[in-house]
Amino acid sequence: MTSERSETQPADESRPAPPTTSVGADDAAPADAATPPPAAKAPTPGGGEAPAPGDGRTPDGGEAPIPAPVGGDPAPGGTGDTEAGRASRAVPDWEPWPQRPAERGRLNRLAVVTLVLGLLGGVLAPVTAGFALRRIRRDGERGRGLVIAGLVLLGGWVLAGLVALGVTMTGSDPDPGLRGLRVGDCFRVPSGATASRTAPEEVTPVACDTPHHAEYVDDFPAYERSADERYPGAAVLSQRAETLCRQRLHSYVVDPLGLPAEVRLSWYLPTRVDWSTDPTITCYLTSPTGLSRSLRMDTTVLDPAQLGYLLASRDWTQARAALVASAPTSTPAGLRDAVRRAETIHTDMWFRLRRETWPEAVRPAMERLLTEMEQDEPAWRDADGEPDRGRLLQVVAQAGQHPDPATELAVRQALGLPTAQGEPMR
Repeated sequence: MTSERSETQPADESRPAPPTTSVGADDAAPADAATPPPAAKAPTPGGGEAPAPGDGRTPDGGEAPIPAPVGGDPAPGGTGDTEAGRASRAVPDWEPWPQRPAERGRLNRLAVVTLVLGLLGGVLAPVTAGFALRRIRRDGERGRGLVIAGLVLLGGWVLAGLVALGVTMTGSDPDPGLRGLRVGDCFRVPSGATASRTAPEEVTPVACDTPHHAEYVDDFPAYERSADERYPGAAVLSQRAETLCRQRLHSYVVDPLGLPAEVRLSWYLPTRVDWSTDPTITCYLTSPTGLSRSLRMDTTVLDPAQLGYLLASRDWTQARAALVASAPTSTPAGLRDAVRRAETIHTDMWFRLRRETWPEAVRPAMERLLTEMEQDEPAWRDADGEPDRGRLLQVVAQAGQHPDPATELAVRQALGLPTAQGEPMR
């Protein structure tokens, strides 16, 4: 802006004209530059002085605003030169809208598989965990926490298994009752339980060479045809138990001579309450004086030579004893039928003994037994066709003495079998 010359006052040509300034010039002085000397004041038309450029006053004497330089620092003496202005320039720029969160990786599928396997106790959880962690590190996927949780769960399964194994190996299981016994086990029961037909709630398994009350023979279903049968009653069950338990004993003790005379066969019957849950008949051997050894004599105890002799001679021994006992009271027809059955069993025994291969120590006694049986064979054939009852009774009496009992005892001694009632095996 230029100063106007006063019309009433002559111009002072010796005073230089004030420089023209433009608001927003590019060469505006910086805020920290030295303040230039004040310019000469020009006279106003009213006789006053014109305001110097940058003086902050209007031509009519008012205050004019000071424009801020464009593209530069605030003018000296302005707001930006104060302490508050300098503090405002020190605050960094900020955005009034919220920042967008960084995008997260997708969930790793193997991490989920590891968690499921750990929950179910799967042994492949460590394998899937290794692959999952490798992909999570490489691709930035999520699921590390799931992998760790799956491994922790698997560790819980392993720990529980080790604890259960330790209890099984070192601890004692609770008493399972009669159902926990197996064939050949010896056990003790509360007083009077061996005389009862109802199974005791508690039994104590013991070693058979220690004192005990009973020895477990076998068990079988108490129903006759199907499990949905109605309860038949104690009397019917007792008859069924006696028949089937004697059959089981026939296989459990192949040599009846080894049973002590006081030992008896007994059984437990299911009650009406037990019928719907556990309809089982249990066969066992017991003695009023107690037992101190195992009575078992079957394929688990006997060697092949002992078993071969007992199986061949057992039927003959029973048939001979039954014939001698029933002969005096039998009718002629019944006696003849019994003699025929005995003769058939006698012949079968001879063939079975002849086919066996016997140890060297047993052969001499076995050869004498076979020779005696060959000598008795003609008498049995003659008795089969003998019409006279008296003659049949004589054959039966001879059957009780042949083969020679001394020869049979020699065979038993050579085989290590009992030679007297209740004698244990050697």
